[in-house]
Amino acid sequence: MALTWNGPKVTQAVTAASIQGLNQAAEYVRSQTVPRTPLRDGDLRNSLTVSEATTGDPVAAVFTNLPYAIRQHEELGYTHRDGQAKYLEVAANQAREKVSQIVSTAVRRATQ
Repeated sequence: MALTWNGPKVTQAVTAASIQGLNQAAEYVRSQTVPRTPLRDGDLRNSLTVSEATTGDPVAAVFTNLPYAIRQHEELGYTHRDGQAKYLEVAANQAREKVSQIVSTAVRRATQ
């Protein structure tokens, strides 16, 4: 009986799949955030971007660089005809299970 150790190949495949899953999950969170984002002229919604994870930096994030975005997110006293305060936080919390499924499915596919 002969055994072949494929540890490095498996590690590489799992890492790549994890990164892919993280990026897909971040895009999912972004898609769930957009309709919750306060709407006035669309700038804030359109500015939501995914910073993709890479092998060297395995963190994906949904963000905006608009200067008023934090205030819109945090200010509970603002009234929004369309959208809500805590738009990103609520979307991320509600997507938690789906995010886990997206990443685990990507890893599972890579190891089959």
